[in-house]
Amino acid sequence: MTIDKGFPFQPSETSTAEAHDVLAIDFDDELKAREALLAATRLGRRHSVEMTDAAIVTRTPTGRTKILQTRDISTVQGAVNGSWWGGLAGLVVAGITGWAIGLALGAIAGGLWAKLRDIGINDPWMRRTAANLAPGHAAAFFQLPHVYATHLIRELRRFDGKLLHNSLRDVDTIELEEALAIVP
Repeated sequence: MTIDKGFPFQPSETSTAEAHDVLAIDFDDELKAREALLAATRLGRRHSVEMTDAAIVTRTPTGRTKILQTRDISTVQGAVNGSWWGGLAGLVVAGITGWAIGLALGAIAGGLWAKLRDIGINDPWMRRTAANLAPGHAAAFFQLPHVYATHLIRELRRFDGKLLHNSLRDVDTIELEEALAIVP
């Protein structure tokens, strides 16, 4: 798989049922997790990593978990796309009445498709992994099939975080923990 120079996130064919090639880091706030995502994106554009998916999982002060995906589409986005295509197909087949029926059926189908579809890092696994986050903390999840370990370690030294999960090949867990423990 090659990396597109304009955008480092590449589609994967199936959802990962297990966390393969995934790095997960706990940060004390969502902003730091977003900064880490931006840094990983920059590494992807420099071809230092191949990032196929990323997400930020935040534990709200009330204890609720929310996931911000970089690749999965939301139910609303799926419904909007489905209604557009359903409405167009209904209009072509049966005129204005077909348009209204196609709009409704397309929205339902698109919303269901978006809800049931999970590509990249498995959402239930991320929720289970992030279940022990302290309220207000956020975890950044990165799926990185190919990594230049020295580049990743150097970039992580800028961040203060705690390693939650590492299944990256050729990247030592101890080196990652040490890099995250160093605060400039």
